[in-house]
Amino acid sequence: MTRWSGIQKFNVIEANEYRGMFGQPIGDKYYVNGNTGSDGYSGKNKKNPMKTIKAALAHCVNDHDDYIIVLNHYQETFPITVNKSMVHIIALNVGQPMVWLTASGDTAIFNIEADFVEIAGFEFGAGANHAAIEFTASKGYGLIRDCVFGWMQAGQDGIRVVAPFEAAETTIENCMFGNNLTRDGIRIDHAMTRGLIQNNIFRRVTGVGINVPGQITLGTIRNNKFALPSNTAGKAITLSADNSGVFVEDNDANHGDQAAMATIPWVVTGGAADANCFDNNKVGGVVAFPA
Repeated sequence: MTRWSGIQKFNVIEANEYRGMFGQPIGDKYYVNGNTGSDGYSGKNKKNPMKTIKAALAHCVNDHDDYIIVLNHYQETFPITVNKSMVHIIALNVGQPMVWLTASGDTAIFNIEADFVEIAGFEFGAGANHAAIEFTASKGYGLIRDCVFGWMQAGQDGIRVVAPFEAAETTIENCMFGNNLTRDGIRIDHAMTRGLIQNNIFRRVTGVGINVPGQITLGTIRNNKFALPSNTAGKAITLSADNSGVFVEDNDANHGDQAAMATIPWVVTGGAADANCFDNNKVGGVVAFPA
């Protein structure tokens, strides 16, 4: 996992050398430090950081490519509704392995309600009936990377696309999902058309690693690793019959130290697996196709 790629990126950004995808300069930078900051500060430099992510978001402008750099965090009111497009919320740790965001009540941490949102570098704990990151509007082109869900802290799901909303062309990569989640690692209740889920680790997630009761039509699920808590069909990846054109490739799963599980950990429920493409997915090092 390239968990700390965000830090490497900000070494460049803070040297004022980074430019966006199309060569344009990035927008404004706002620093957040829950221990030393104040929402009355400008947040424009490390010496005068804001206290909360919400305050920093209020200063961001749609489509401006603004960055919120979270140095440390204490507590604020959750959920945080991310309603500014093309905003980046990046944890840059100071004196601890990761910046932790933990819901004090039964809520999500972030509700995504804008396009082109990036979230990176956090460890999350969510409410008993919520995912840490929830898509609560039909928005797309997001990027969630280098985060940890349900490892030291709890939550129902790690990431959820809530029905009836769609997170089109969203990427989830280089994240880890742990056994303190009470349900699924990634759960798509409605749609993530042309989405990309890659290079994630799922460590004994209670429910299903990647569960798609909705649709990830024309999407790609690749290079994910699953250490499963039980020998159960579909425990790694479960797609509904509504999916088609999904490319599922190079994933690896197993339960315990078995040479091969007795059941297949990827399934398509209620429909034909041949509506999608399964290629080189391995169980205990042996290629296994859906039953």
